Parts: sequence; C-alpha cells; structure tokens
Amino acid sequence: MESLELKVPVNSIRAHLALVADGGPDVKGGDESTVPSITAEPYQLRQLKRYQDRLKDHRTYGIASNHEKTELLSNKTHYSPHDPDARISIKPGKLRKLNYHCSMAVDTAEGVISHIQANYADKRDSQCLPGLVSALQDRFTKNELKVTDIVADAGYSNGYNYHFLEQRDLIGWIPVFGMYKPEIAGFNYDRRADSFTCSAGKLLPVRATEYNSEGKRLKAYWASRKDCKPCPLKSTCCPNTGSRRIVRTAYDNEYHRAYRRQHSTTGKRMKKLRQGTVEPVFGSLTQYYGLNKIAVLGIDGAHKNMVMAAIAFNIKKYMKFSIGRTAQKALQRVKIGLIGAICDHIRVAVPNF
Repeated sequence: MESLELKVPVNSIRAHLALVADGGPDVKGGDESTVPSITAEPYQLRQLKRYQDRLKDHRTYGIASNHEKTELLSNKTHYSPHDPDARISIKPGKLRKLNYHCSMAVDTAEGVISHIQANYADKRDSQCLPGLVSALQDRFTKNELKVTDIVADAGYSNGYNYHFLEQRDLIGWIPVFGMYKPEIAGFNYDRRADSFTCSAGKLLPVRATEYNSEGKRLKAYWASRKDCKPCPLKSTCCPNTGSRRIVRTAYDNEYHRAYRRQHSTTGKRMKKLRQGTVEPVFGSLTQYYGLNKIAVLGIDGAHKNMVMAAIAFNIKKYMKFSIGRTAQKALQRVKIGLIGAICDHIRVAVPNF
C-alpha cells in the first residue's frame, strides 16, 4: 500500500501527445503514457474529495495498510506500479488492501465448484454475475446439462441481473437489497397501466425515462399540477413542489417478483441452502488451498491460481464420491415423489367415491 502512486490526469496525456504530433521538443523524463490515467467522472472525484476531507487528520506518518489513513486512498486516483491489475478492495470493518475478486459457482447437490474466475477487486458482486452465469451455462451446455436455478446473496441484487436471469429462463433466488420498497405508502400501483394512484384518487402516470449518476435507468411518475394544486393533502404530500413525483427503477417488476420469491417458503429454504453450500467452499479455498494470498502478478496469474485451487478441491470431492450413496439418495427422492403423486391421486379420487 505504501508503493501506490497517483494517476495522471487525462488532459496531461492529451497535451503531451498533441505536443509530439506538432513536432515540438521531446519531453524528458519517464514515459507518461505508461502511467494509468484518471478515468473517473468529475462528480465522482468531487464526492471522493468530500469523503476524504472528512477523514483527514493531522498525523504525519506514512500511509500503510495498518493505518486508518489508508482510507484516503482510492482506485479512482491511485494505482500500484508493481501490479497495475491489483485494486484496492473496500469492505466494512476491514483494512484496505490490494486484492483480486474471486467469483465462484458451486453445485448445491455435491458441493463441486462448477465455475471460478478472477475479476478486478473494485468491481461489485452484482457486476460479475452476468459473465459468471454466461460462462457457467456454456460449460453446462457442452456437457449436456442444464442450469435452472441461481442462488446468491444480496450482494448480487440488481435490477439488470434479475432481468438478465429471466431472459435466460433462470430462476434467481437472490434476496432484494434492503433499500427496495415494494410499496409506497398512500399510493396504489397498477401494473397493467404502469401508473400510480394517490389516496385522493389522482393519477400519476409514467412521464419520462431518466438516468441516475451511475447510469441506471429509472422511470419517473408525476401528477398534473391542476390535480395537486387544489388538493387538501398537498401540504403534507408535496409542499415544496408543484406536483407529487415518484421515481422508481425501470426493473421494478423484476424486483417485485424477486421480492415475492425471497419471502416465500422456498426462498427461505434457498437462503439456508446457499449459506451451507457456498460459504464453506470459500473458507476451504482460502484456508487450505492457498487462495488467501497469491504469489503472482496480473489478473491472468490470479485466474490460474483460482482455477488450480478449484481443480484440487474438486479432485478431493471426486475421490470421496460414492455412487451407491448417490443412487440411494436418488431412489429415496423418487419414492417421495411417488408417494406425493399417489396422495394427490387419492385426494382427487375420494370425492368421486
């Protein structure tokens, strides 16, 4: 962490290239084109500066991984010259370090790793899901297998991910992020008409499609000023605006279906299944298969380490695999299915006796 260096602004590189193109004098010193440039948007840098200003203190010692001042470092402004692919990972309650992100899929029946990949550590879990699922489905298709359900934690909750899984005919058992509210107090939503109705009976139809600072698509609903101005509830509903306005995600229907699955009996069972399947595998890889720290540079080397660790883990699983025990479990499931079918037949047949 002490070796991190500042990225150069994009404008300085452009000015340097323009100077060379014009036949100007050669610039002495290091090759600036090899230094990563700042690609963050200006508003992101302003937000980062305000955040860092709140954390600054008067300490004078250097920035190290065991110092609180490490919080002043960001991937938007710093990079590692020793390993440019490494990223500063940020997790609540943990010190900031240079890491790689490991994404993994585990079969819930036998605990076998079916896919593993390395990503940059500054990516969110939700950003890694589409690539992971695509690679997983391709591998399963080549082996004449089919993926039907995807179980993941709330870190993978994303409107695009829910839409992505539905487009691929997959059932996503992913808990909805805690900030999502399925209903708005005092407003009824008509999904067929895609509009809201307030408690005074006024209509709020969808008016426009907007985008937030992160580029996420939103749908804006608002009522007419003619309806809100004489309304007796305006002082409490929208006192500072001409009409009531509601902004929802464009994937609200997908969120709602995921929310219903999450609170169903099967959803609660899937949550326990994920906790008992994926978490122990991650723990084994980091504690016993060398993925706590890797001794290579670059994301390609990190990916090879993850693949080799997964191979070693799966070989150990295969050595413990018992065909007889698996066949016995399958036979038991078939018997339970037959008993259920017979009971359903009896329930239907009894009224006809």
